Amino acid sequence: MKDIESIRIEVKEGIYARRVLYMEIRGQGVVPLTRTDENLTPREIEQKAAELAYFLRVPIEVLTCI
Repeated sequence: MKDIESIRIEVKEGIYARRVLYMEIRGQGVVPLTRTDENLTPREIEQKAAELAYFLRVPIEVLTCI
C-alpha cells in the first residue's frame, strides 16, 4: 500500500464521453479500476474516487482529455 501514489480520474469529453478510474502505483504505472465501457455519472466516479483516496490516504488527480 505504500507504493500507491494517487487515484486518477480520466475524463474524455466529446461525442463518446467516458470516465475511467485508475490507481497510480509507483514503478508499475496506472491500473484501471473501472471498465472503459462502464458509463458512470460524474457524481458516481467522484464518490468512488473520494472513498478510495480517503481510505488509502492518497491524493486524487483529474485528467481531462478532449
